[in-house]
Amino acid sequence: MDNQKFEKHVLAMGLNGYTILPDVFTEDECKNARMKLEALEAANTPLECLFNKGRVFERIYQVPHLLRYLRYFLGDDASLSGAYGSIRRPGEGDAGLHSDGAITGHNKVDSMARGDGGIRITSHVLGLNVIICLSDFTCENGSTHIVPGSFRFPHLEIPTSALDSKMVIQAPRGSAIVFNINTWHGPSANNSDSVRYALLTPWRRSWVRSEYDLASIVKEEVLERAGHEGHKIFGLSSRMPYLEGWQWDREKGKPKSEWSHLER
Repeated sequence: MDNQKFEKHVLAMGLNGYTILPDVFTEDECKNARMKLEALEAANTPLECLFNKGRVFERIYQVPHLLRYLRYFLGDDASLSGAYGSIRRPGEGDAGLHSDGAITGHNKVDSMARGDGGIRITSHVLGLNVIICLSDFTCENGSTHIVPGSFRFPHLEIPTSALDSKMVIQAPRGSAIVFNINTWHGPSANNSDSVRYALLTPWRRSWVRSEYDLASIVKEEVLERAGHEGHKIFGLSSRMPYLEGWQWDREKGKPKSEWSHLER
């Protein structure tokens, strides 16, 4: 992606709270990912932490222009917060609107101080959600609907009038819908006769609490294939030490070699 196109996507995020990045997955990768999701579901395997459950899912953090875009807003040490599969079958209904960060982040009700005056943090991008479209996203098949610009709204409660402003995002297979976690969003109804597939991959600033301790969850061989970038992506380089500082390798997120016997 050249700089001019990149800047257009940056502007779209600032104005609307979302953009659609092209060419994130190839046709073959989309097909393989769809097949793998179906196989996992058939085996009653939960569709989460997918990087540990299939090589095709490791692509979610290997696409250069996607990673560049995420780091533009979240910093060079931006970390993955989770990796989920979404299979939306014909007849599944509208799931309403919400913003993210309500479980572990800045939109968690119990974490908001009285001194905040009920105002959430909207001045900076704290996290971005990435929906990788494994199917074409259309107005009929359960695509994501959002309220453009809602990331600026200062209060947690979503007014009923927001429903008048929501729109369904249409995006081609292989693209990624990227949006500010403060943006009101949700899956629309699948009124088509086809299944809609997607990968949901939330990202956070390294100092924002993630949905999982991925540094502990990621398999060793997956981390090794991720290379040096893996220590940032899976949060090892920003991991809280569980030993004293002089015993801790901050870059690798684990005890120094001479204290490796204390690794958990």
